[in-house]
Amino acid sequence: MQVHRILAVIRREYLERVKTKAFWISTILVPIFLGAVMILPAWLAARGGGEFSVAVLDLSGRFFEPVRDEVGRLLSGDDEKLSVTLLSQEPGPDIEATRERLKNEVQNKEFDGLLVIPASMPDEGQPDYVAPNVAAFKLLTVIERSVNNVMVADRLTDAGLDPEAVRELTRRVGLNTLKLGKGGEETSDQGQTFMLAYVFMMIIYMTVLMYGIYVMRGVLEEKSSHVVEVIISTVKPFELMLGKILGIGAVGLTQFLIWAALMAAISAPGAVAAVGISGMELPAIPAQLLFFFVVYFVLGFLLYGTLYAGIGAAFDTEQEAQNFQGVVTMFLIVQILNQPDGTLSVVLSLIPFFTPMLMFLRMTLTQVPLTQLAASVVLMVGAILFCTWIVAKIYRVGILMHGSKPKFKDLVRWVREA
Repeated sequence: MQVHRILAVIRREYLERVKTKAFWISTILVPIFLGAVMILPAWLAARGGGEFSVAVLDLSGRFFEPVRDEVGRLLSGDDEKLSVTLLSQEPGPDIEATRERLKNEVQNKEFDGLLVIPASMPDEGQPDYVAPNVAAFKLLTVIERSVNNVMVADRLTDAGLDPEAVRELTRRVGLNTLKLGKGGEETSDQGQTFMLAYVFMMIIYMTVLMYGIYVMRGVLEEKSSHVVEVIISTVKPFELMLGKILGIGAVGLTQFLIWAALMAAISAPGAVAAVGISGMELPAIPAQLLFFFVVYFVLGFLLYGTLYAGIGAAFDTEQEAQNFQGVVTMFLIVQILNQPDGTLSVVLSLIPFFTPMLMFLRMTLTQVPLTQLAASVVLMVGAILFCTWIVAKIYRVGILMHGSKPKFKDLVRWVREA
């Protein structure tokens, strides 16, 4: 094995991809997209202000004022300046005709919505809210809570109970969730850790899968165009396979380093204030997590890239390779969230094919012993060496094979004969 020939293949694979516009576009857009998926919905939900006028058709004749007062009470401490004006409407002799008229007025934007309170409330039935825009979640929440509180208070009054006293006695108590660190420190965590785990796992999943498929397609293209027949006259098949895997892996690592720098900047103090999300904090990303983020990507890519190289060498077209490709992809989608310290989670996270996803997921959710982290790395390195040995034999024979689609017994025979 000649190192300089492997380096030449690595350089060729790396520069071919890094110099493309698609590489830089994806490098910039992926973190922006993932950040938008996390931040934008919360930002929109938090900034649900605005002025709304709602027509109220109270068929019971006694709930309009209590609902209006309850809306005012709920909005009294609102910092986002949500303004809701309720306007009472007379039912008239023909209730259906009145409802249709009010719906037309809502269509003509004289009102933002129509609230209809049935005459059977609070014993049965439920109110209707009719509007062109039913995505104003903060407005809908205020109206729903107001109507619900008024109906509950009416039932309590009929039962001879004081609604205010009951409200005070049944006031909900929130749960302040604190994550315990290794040094005993407590940090507030209201789901940010889960979001962090989700984003990191999606990045590992997408990039390992994407670059693994790049390796497979690169082999298939060279094989179908017969370029490989010229290349292996100067480079051995194993050197070509190793150089291709390491070159494309270096492209992925370059993206990861750029993404890691961006994520470190996002977790800096004051980043949340910059986007204006009230009451939401992004968790700081520990250096250890970023380190293993890169480690598990590199090891995961080497393992899966090797397998994809073997698939590319064994088949002539991507359609033929799809069945085997699905088997390889299956190992990447196993996830365990509820019991990251459970026996099943620990065992699966130490199996090399599951390690890149599961071990990293466990790291974001709980404290993983250093012995398990070290064991996972050692086992992955061993699996990579073993798979490289197997796949290199398949690659050595399959890279020049054309014609019929090989069966599993053919792959076994190639390993024995190589």
